[in-house]
Order: sequence, then C-alpha cells, then structure tokens
Amino acid sequence: MDGSVLDVAGYVLRIVGGLAIVCIGVVSLLRPDRAPLAGGPSWLVRCGSVGWLLMGCAVVSHGGFDLVGRGEDWPLGAAGTAGFWLVAISLGVGAVFELPRLYAGRGQRRKRS
Repeated sequence: MDGSVLDVAGYVLRIVGGLAIVCIGVVSLLRPDRAPLAGGPSWLVRCGSVGWLLMGCAVVSHGGFDLVGRGEDWPLGAAGTAGFWLVAISLGVGAVFELPRLYAGRGQRRKRS
C-alpha cells in the first residue's frame, strides 16, 4: 500500500462509490417496481439490477486491488463490462417500453380557439 494520501483517498472513494452502485442493484432487485431509472417489465428491471450488481462489484474490487497494490484479475474487468452493457441495454429497452405510456396523453390536448 504505497502511494500518496490522495491516491489512497481515491481508492477509498472508488470503493464507497462501488458500494453505492451495489446498493442500487440490491434495492432494484428486491423491489423492481421502485427501481431507479428503470421501466418496462419486471424481467427487464431484474436484468438491469444484475447489471448494477456486477458493475458495482467490479468497481469495489478495482478500488480494493488498487488499494493493496495488486493488479486486477481478468474476470473483474469482464464482469464490469458485462454489467455496464446490461444496464445500458435495459435502460434503452425500458425507455422504448415506456414511450407509449409517455405519449398516450399527447393527442388528447384541448385545442385553443
């Protein structure tokens, strides 16, 4: 664990941020109806939740490995990348599922005379 105080603070901040991402994944996995930034069917929200968990675990492990001065193991990078793509795809598909609901009331506006 050699490095300046700012390096160590950065690693600790990365670990804390990763734990916050893991908390988002756990909350959205346990309560898919109240998931942040998610829409669509519950299976889609759960896929995004798994992505949040993978991404958070990868961030925590990167910070931990950097804190102790070791390089990361190869599965961690792949897990973080897979988690990112799961979140990105689930947010995109969820937005497509939510578009009809968002625009359903647009055609029913009153016309001004």
